[in-house]
Amino acid sequence: MNQRSVLPQTRRVASHKFIEKLLAEHSFALRRFIRIRLNSEHDCEDVLQEVYVRLSQIDDLPAKLAGRLDTTRNYLLQIASNLLIDRARRAQVRKQSQHVSSADDDLPLHCEVYAPERQLANKRKLQRIDYALQKLRPEQRKAFLLHRVEGLSYREISDQLGLSVSTIEKHIAATLLAARKAIAKEEQHD
Repeated sequence: MNQRSVLPQTRRVASHKFIEKLLAEHSFALRRFIRIRLNSEHDCEDVLQEVYVRLSQIDDLPAKLAGRLDTTRNYLLQIASNLLIDRARRAQVRKQSQHVSSADDDLPLHCEVYAPERQLANKRKLQRIDYALQKLRPEQRKAFLLHRVEGLSYREISDQLGLSVSTIEKHIAATLLAARKAIAKEEQHD
């Protein structure tokens, strides 16, 4: 065996050991993150395996993560999040391909989802939430929108707004609390 064929094999083994160590260190957070979104232990294990595969496809992973020790967990969670989004899209495509035509007699003619009363109730609920968001401090609203609409992580938001991650967490928590109160108030009126 020549030295060139041994070197890539050695790097590959070292890289797989690095990935195993990385996943072991962040296993609890990753499992919790995935399980909350899937409600299935079996699917959780599948996604973890997909994370492993995705990491193994990255060239020189240790060097890329060397400067990001504080954000490594966020990086892993982002990979898991992207994989969950991909799974959801594939499931949606499968669902659409299995769609049954509305010409079938077995389907109900009335659908509660599109009922005008339901649409009005949902519109009022959104108006209440929007009103609650408008009453918040601008930095709270901005942090919330960057997280929920733009999909930015708390770290990315803190970098963009020049605030600590802890402050971002508090802003988003305050916003969610205000939205929940607005929804609860709407439900009391109904």
